[in-house]
Amino acid sequence: MFARVDEWKKSGKTMREFASGVGVSKSCFQYWIRKRRDMPGGFPQFVELIPIGKVSEDIRQTSKPNEIAAQAHLVFTFPGGLCVKVYG
Repeated sequence: MFARVDEWKKSGKTMREFASGVGVSKSCFQYWIRKRRDMPGGFPQFVELIPIGKVSEDIRQTSKPNEIAAQAHLVFTFPGGLCVKVYG
């Protein structure tokens, strides 16, 4: 979405023309513009995650996925319901 905002700025088109051309509503495109503007430094940022422990051999050698699923080391839950589990 940020690439689209940058593309729009260079296009010379109105916001409504550009949004229509990429198949989104004007209000959705305005949301993208706000998110782009409010982004620290203007670009998405990545955070390095450094593990502080080792994965036990029991997790690596198990053939039972349910046992592994119960032992996620990190769980990130985002607004909207997206859940990311990190194993090992």
